[in-house]
Amino acid sequence: MTYYLKTSCRGKKDRQGYEAAFREWERLKAFVDGLGPNPYTETGVLIPEEHLASFAPAYAPSPATSLPPIQATTIAISRKLPTPLAAKSPDLPAWIESVGLDAGLNPELIASNDSGNPYEGERRISALADFWLAHRHKQTERGELSLKQWAEDKTKLEVFRKFLRVNYAGVVFIDQLEPSILNRYRDLQWNFVDCGGEFQISKATLKKRLDSVAKWLTWLVDQNILKELPKDLRTYGRVKLDKPKPLFWTVDECKSLATKASKRTRLYIALALNLGYTQKDIGTLEADMIDWDTGIVIRDRHKTGVPSKGKLWHSTLKMLQKHRNSDPKGPLLVGTNGLPLYTEKVNDKGNLIVNDSVRLAFNQLKQTKKAGFKEDPRSFKHLRKSAANEIEKARPELTELFLAHAEAGMKRHYVSQHFEELFAETDKLESLYGF
Repeated sequence: MTYYLKTSCRGKKDRQGYEAAFREWERLKAFVDGLGPNPYTETGVLIPEEHLASFAPAYAPSPATSLPPIQATTIAISRKLPTPLAAKSPDLPAWIESVGLDAGLNPELIASNDSGNPYEGERRISALADFWLAHRHKQTERGELSLKQWAEDKTKLEVFRKFLRVNYAGVVFIDQLEPSILNRYRDLQWNFVDCGGEFQISKATLKKRLDSVAKWLTWLVDQNILKELPKDLRTYGRVKLDKPKPLFWTVDECKSLATKASKRTRLYIALALNLGYTQKDIGTLEADMIDWDTGIVIRDRHKTGVPSKGKLWHSTLKMLQKHRNSDPKGPLLVGTNGLPLYTEKVNDKGNLIVNDSVRLAFNQLKQTKKAGFKEDPRSFKHLRKSAANEIEKARPELTELFLAHAEAGMKRHYVSQHFEELFAETDKLESLYGF
């Protein structure tokens, strides 16, 4: 079917006319799609937007779904056009959704100021979700958030967005999120817990999915985009998690792995057992973090930011000196190709890509016949837990200090005597594990 616009335009150089025509087309498209009011009178005259009481009419789920109808919602939205200067700005915010045309031609897809905030009238769920994720990504650049946490936020919030697209196709604007929708999402997610099918999730994943929605909506209130939350979300993500079932490598298994490993992989295993290091901790260790005379290592743990302090075994220190990077700048340990052992980056598609040479080396060791752990679910990180388990047996009050857990539970340990006691316990592990 062909539609003819009522807005007159004097050619491609008539920017104001083109913008007005583009806006009319948007209103017409919304009406045809069932997402907006008829922009014309019965006689075919275009109704000025300022004469409409509201932009968004009542919305309902797609007729194809069996969900209960959504109560009609009326949304008043400001539609201020951006200035030509703002429209020509090359630094478009990350929340902009491309429509295949110059974004500056669409008033809804352009920032009205340089503060990084979305356009004043922006109420679309999709744009505001992207806006939050862009903010979270800026936190990673400032070192306030890990890329893994950002990627997890993105993945978990996308589950909620897909839920809306499938079950509530008419819910387009943030003001339409009602308590009943949030409650239904939570109930449906519970159905996936231990369901035994392709979409089975754990209670921990359920909690993360619910928490991501709560964090996003709470942030929108903090940014004055939402006046208030659709409902009290303080307990929305509350899930009673099952007691964890710790997995460890036994002392004999650690000895066997270390004996059959290559020299470099043996060093990685030693650092995990000696200092409780993960792959990222190993890949980001720097020379100036180590006192090479005493073997004391002082640094902040990546995951928690908690200051950690450890003492290298004599054997670990010797291996580090042998395999250390000749370049004084950058990480202490690099791969045989000279590249970092651990990197995180976001690709062109916005997905997190992790290159983990330590995990790869350890998995290759497990796959060998002489190691005999080809189908074993335990990973490199379980080495850290194995060492912690041995400390727990002897001095349980030192376990959190070894693991550098969150500060709240271990403030009492930030005194020199406790570190000295920890060093005494970790020194015992060297002979225990056969290094």
